[in-house]
Amino acid sequence: MKVIIYDSQFLSSAGIESVLKNYSESSEVEILNADKRILPQLKDQSADLLILEYLGRHPVSFENIKEIRKAYPSLKILIISEDDDNIEIKKRVALGIEGFLTKKCSSEEIRLTIDVIRKGGRFYCQRIIEIIADQEHAMSVELSERELQIIQMISKGTPSLQMAEKLNLSIHTINSHRKNILKKLGFKSPAELIAYAVKKVS
Repeated sequence: MKVIIYDSQFLSSAGIESVLKNYSESSEVEILNADKRILPQLKDQSADLLILEYLGRHPVSFENIKEIRKAYPSLKILIISEDDDNIEIKKRVALGIEGFLTKKCSSEEIRLTIDVIRKGGRFYCQRIIEIIADQEHAMSVELSERELQIIQMISKGTPSLQMAEKLNLSIHTINSHRKNILKKLGFKSPAELIAYAVKKVS
């Protein structure tokens, strides 16, 4: 697994690099130059995971992340940021990024997040979950048994196709259930549903 890090805080990027190297000897880690903009540097990379702090000397905007997602669809993104702006955090999570942690997270939480992402899932720390699933009424909404099954699978990062196979349903039916759950809970994006699922099952 090749991991690239973009973070203007030296101690932060060095700390993440140390955690990754202790996590797996097979991981190749490279720290990008935070004194330069990120987009031109990605052209020379062939990485599996980008660990990103979007605040810094050259901020990585919401539009920049959208561009990265479009240009490098196989590149997974884990944000580790000190941002506390609810609106900005929600906007980035809505892009479908694979993980979002705060700078207060532990090395164990970083390793856990990478494990989940490598297996095809998504992981958000408790603080981020509270921000993007802050609709209190959602916790009191009654869901059907089937909807609860799907919620549990969502929390584990199970893809819709795999859900369909496990529940012996069509992919169309699974997608219909997901849309109905979103509507019931009053959520506007799949990211909010994922955060709710993780919080409900944990």
